[in-house]
Amino acid sequence: MRKRVVFLDIDGTLIDSKNAGRAAFIRALHSAFGWTDDIDYIKFSGATDLDVLKKIFTRYQRKLSEQDIELFFDMLPRELRRTCAENRPITLPGVREMLDELAMREDTLVGLVTGNIESCARIKLAAAGIDHHFPLGAFGHEHADRNEIARLALARAEGMLAPNESLGQIFIIGDSPADVAAAHAIGAFAVAVATGHPSAEELAAAGADLLVEDLGGIAEKLLSLGETDGRPC
Repeated sequence: MRKRVVFLDIDGTLIDSKNAGRAAFIRALHSAFGWTDDIDYIKFSGATDLDVLKKIFTRYQRKLSEQDIELFFDMLPRELRRTCAENRPITLPGVREMLDELAMREDTLVGLVTGNIESCARIKLAAAGIDHHFPLGAFGHEHADRNEIARLALARAEGMLAPNESLGQIFIIGDSPADVAAAHAIGAFAVAVATGHPSAEELAAAGADLLVEDLGGIAEKLLSLGETDGRPC
């Protein structure tokens, strides 16, 4: 059996977190380092948590140590639980239907390629009630570069295959040019959804293989693509 793999971004793709992640970052910076900073110079769309932290430390002309990373990534999920409780994330159009349909397919694996650290990814997904759909993935504490996160996720998908299985089509669905680039970095089909901050024009210019307004009906579109329609794995 050939297994189709569908990797998904979280913020702006699966959920509207209502800026819970940014608010948690701001609070965690204060809790961990005593810094009061609105980080309005940070663009979160398509970013990874590790890269964001590196940029903030560069702004403060501080060298980021492993101890700093450990401390901050311990504080961040604590603050995120608070911000999600204050303003609960919601799923975006078509997401629940897509996940339910893909879950019924024995020939399809569903996972995450996200800039969130794993603990924060799970908090956001749980708050939106969809955390049970993702048996694999790679996360924003594992590398600062989203392309490398995608490569990790792909390796983990390969590791889940049974002896009689092989990888078929691979998709990355996301709302940013960085998601498109990550898809192409692993030879995946890049599906861009215009439910985040980047415009449809920006996503098209980034080279999306398929551009959709939202994820309504996307499972049917993915399942209808033949092997020759996708990028080579």
